[in-house]
Amino acid sequence: MALIKWTEKLSVNIDSIDEQHKVLINMINEFYEKINEKSNNELISNLITKMKDYTLLHFSMEEKLFKQYNYADFEQHKKQHDGFVKKVSDLEGRFKKGEIILSFEITRFLKDWLMDHIQGTDKKYTKFFIEKGIT
Repeated sequence: MALIKWTEKLSVNIDSIDEQHKVLINMINEFYEKINEKSNNELISNLITKMKDYTLLHFSMEEKLFKQYNYADFEQHKKQHDGFVKKVSDLEGRFKKGEIILSFEITRFLKDWLMDHIQGTDKKYTKFFIEKGIT
């Protein structure tokens, strides 16, 4: 069972960004399923790394557009990205050291952060990007 289902409420109406958001949602759903199945630590660790790497790619693409088009809220948006990457990197490191056990609480954090970020912060740039011709 999926933890997050894509709906139009999550769309920022920019196809390339929506597609990346869908990949992130699928990764969180896979992470949730593997924790639910009590998969081995190596598989979970690989999923965390894959998710972190893809998130960095996604954030860098958004930030490149922000800079290219002089998006006014760039600094604030980047702070949110940086905070999320720091938190996920910390969780990844602590998990690999055996200091924490990944749980549904962590999965909920990932889900809630992504949903809040897309529906709140990301939706703020929709009109701006569409006016710049990005679709």
